[in-house]
Amino acid sequence: MTTSAEISVAAATAGELNQPKPRWMPLEGNPEVLNKYIKNLGVKNDDYEFVEIIGFDEELLAFIPQPVIAVLLIFPITDAHEDRRQKEFEEAAHTPPDYSQAIYFLKQTIGNACGSIAVIHSIANNLEKFQLDSHKPLAQFLETTKLMTPEQRAEHLKHAMDMATANDTIAEEGESEVIDREEHVNLHFVCFVNVNNELYELDGRHPHPIKHKAKGEQGQTLDLLRSTKDIIMKLIDNAGGDIRFSMMALTKIE
Repeated sequence: MTTSAEISVAAATAGELNQPKPRWMPLEGNPEVLNKYIKNLGVKNDDYEFVEIIGFDEELLAFIPQPVIAVLLIFPITDAHEDRRQKEFEEAAHTPPDYSQAIYFLKQTIGNACGSIAVIHSIANNLEKFQLDSHKPLAQFLETTKLMTPEQRAEHLKHAMDMATANDTIAEEGESEVIDREEHVNLHFVCFVNVNNELYELDGRHPHPIKHKAKGEQGQTLDLLRSTKDIIMKLIDNAGGDIRFSMMALTKIE
């Protein structure tokens, strides 16, 4: 029996899908670029935007507007990190996934697309908070892929030329030197979100969403910003002195 997700894939393949771009231009990890990017994707409302997290000291966190609905982490991919991640991937492959089916998760199969995928994760898992232009790329992509598996979504993204164009257009507008799509960038984006009052890490290279132990107390909403602190600090401690870390919060500003 053909599923609705398979029908969606077939219809999309027969329609607007073109030859895939196996590599995109890497996005610059700064709030100004990402705020322009979500507008290009079709986010209509102005009350949510990305802001920089400059540290986890309480006096610095106090400057971040609330509520925070997603945290993006950009970190260096080191040999030590890859060794640890590979062990996690192997364990995950033999462990039944433990995550809410309410999560929208997208695998990464496109080189340099981790920034875009982190942005997609941050919006798709907070969709009730956003008004999306139905004629722009993101609304169309999310509607088409909502019933798909993470792998089917990844395949669809490879062929979604409007999403690729939105990514590459904004990648050329960053403050840093534009990096060619063929370069292998050793910085990686992941996204942290609160789904059903539980903390999840969404990394497109991982087999499935990673549920962390942090959880909102009964009757209280999970503090996403502060709940990510220990996870991120552990990554920094294990980076062997590499300081190429940056963090952003997607937050309500008014």
